[in-house]
Amino acid sequence: MDITSQRIGVVGNSTKPGAAMRVAELLELLHTKSNAKPLVLSELALILNSPIGYDLVESQLDVATESDVIFSFGGDGTMLTAARAIITANPNAELIGINLGKLGFIAENPPEEIPAILDDLWNGNLRLEERLLIGARVSSEKDSASGTEIRRDDLRPSSVGEKADLVELIALNEIVVDNFGSTRMLTFEIIVEGSSLGTIRADGLIVASPTGSTGYAASAGGPIVEPTSRVIIITPIAPHSLTVRPVIIPEGYEISLRITNEAETPTLIVADGQQEIIVTSPALVRLSGHSKKLKLLRRKTNSYFDLLRTKLLWSADAREGRR
Repeated sequence: MDITSQRIGVVGNSTKPGAAMRVAELLELLHTKSNAKPLVLSELALILNSPIGYDLVESQLDVATESDVIFSFGGDGTMLTAARAIITANPNAELIGINLGKLGFIAENPPEEIPAILDDLWNGNLRLEERLLIGARVSSEKDSASGTEIRRDDLRPSSVGEKADLVELIALNEIVVDNFGSTRMLTFEIIVEGSSLGTIRADGLIVASPTGSTGYAASAGGPIVEPTSRVIIITPIAPHSLTVRPVIIPEGYEISLRITNEAETPTLIVADGQQEIIVTSPALVRLSGHSKKLKLLRRKTNSYFDLLRTKLLWSADAREGRR
């Protein structure tokens, strides 16, 4: 890759410890080795005291629109917001995660590897992975005119409070369906590709991608799936019946949910913890694999199974306190 012909974007969580130092390190390397002038999210510039040249950009959507490769500094949450900005504004942009958080399954690269990552980028030695995203269309059966309301949107905060007859969501990790304002169970009528999977009662339901299989879905007892797999995982949260288990289906199948509850409270739908909407029950949710894929750049020296082993401590011997 000719780095001088590529537009580099930089986004991140400015509150993370070490963010200023690591972003400045990247900018210095880009300047000294390639004379590149990256695009930096304006909130990051507030923590920088670097004279290195860069262009300020006001929003993540603007960074995505104008960049070919984007570096994300922070944890997985920062990566999820960056991923949504890319898919919304410029699906051809490629994403690299630098982990300033705790676990970091998506933002997997430690900051100490920034020089090596840049060398790999310049030499074309990074692995490009296309990650499946989940799309959802949410509406209300009871109130078809304005039955959905946006409660949170990290990418577009100005949209909070908007009501509509239909809201579309996109997620790299998962779409979560939960009760809003009640502790009672929800009833899910689940149809997969036109066939009834069944009607179940549970506290909630998680529809996850392989990338998200190590997140909330794993906490609810779902399987861990290799992230380039083309499948979707349906995992109930605390189901009423012990016979209810997670189900894995092909990415192209459509999942239809009709959600009701005895309390007649709204249903809460959350995408990647970044978007939250409430919908008047009965709620209708249609999900499937999204037509667009996230382009994630990873180092060839790090396999997904290395990541699992180190992050989940599968090589640890608890009896002897050693690996």
